[in-house]
Amino acid sequence: MNDSSDFRADVRRIWDELQRIETSGAYGNIEGGSIEQQRDRRLQFQHCANYAAVLAVLRETRSAGLRLLELGCGSGVLTSALARAMPAGWTIEATDYSEHLLAGAKKRFEREGLCFSHLDARNIRPERLKGIDAVLLLEVFEHLPSEDAQALLDRVYNALPSGGTMVLTTPDRAAFPRPFSGYAPHFVEYTYRSLDRFVSDPRRSPFEAHDLCRLVSRRIVSESVRSEDRGGYIVNRLQRLMLGLGRRHAEFSAFRGWVESRLFRLYSQLPQRDGFDLDGYLSTLDLVRFQPEAHDSDSYGLVAVLRKTRK
Repeated sequence: MNDSSDFRADVRRIWDELQRIETSGAYGNIEGGSIEQQRDRRLQFQHCANYAAVLAVLRETRSAGLRLLELGCGSGVLTSALARAMPAGWTIEATDYSEHLLAGAKKRFEREGLCFSHLDARNIRPERLKGIDAVLLLEVFEHLPSEDAQALLDRVYNALPSGGTMVLTTPDRAAFPRPFSGYAPHFVEYTYRSLDRFVSDPRRSPFEAHDLCRLVSRRIVSESVRSEDRGGYIVNRLQRLMLGLGRRHAEFSAFRGWVESRLFRLYSQLPQRDGFDLDGYLSTLDLVRFQPEAHDSDSYGLVAVLRKTRK
């Protein structure tokens, strides 16, 4: 089991890599902009912890030569930071369904050990994952309806060789007073228990074995709950209402996307507070792998490691 200090060191390395990356002027994804364009640095930190968790759980699989494939890499910025923090000999292929985002990622980040290619997760073929040791699905699972999530697990399982692994991360709602944040791009939000039920049910997940971990930080949880109570939930519901109207009226959808992208641009360019208490957040952060069920009150993220054992 990785020591907490090793995990936190990985978070810091990925954070440092993210801060070195020049912010793109294009705001192209479904949420207006990508993580490096976020004004909320706590949210950036949380995403860095998700990618550090990949290193923590996969280092135990094999120390050298791991071949990774990521589904839903978006702008590729966090994958680039992860690739620079990976052990020597690991390689990663980052994929997305958006040709637009991939074009930018290839231009900005592609190098030895990291490549980008187009892959629609709805159409994964067994030959596409030939030679891959682990598939990553980071902060994507919550964007899928339950039936689509189940179908994706089936496709990845069928394409992975025996001994292959899938690592997914998703937010944890256990500590929040509401079961759902109202955030428009999300379809399903999980708790430790609901995700455990999902991946344990052979009708929903074909993987024979799994481990479920938690990303915990009492500070992040308390600040996130307070932010949601102080208007975040209402903003999410309004955005969700607009998204629903856009799905029913194509002309409104285009207008909504235009407005949201520009509002995000304005928001992200507001003046920042001086500094960011990186050490303060790191001191409260841990990846809990022993008795994670006991951390309902301070968990903000879930990490599932799914393993294919059948030949």
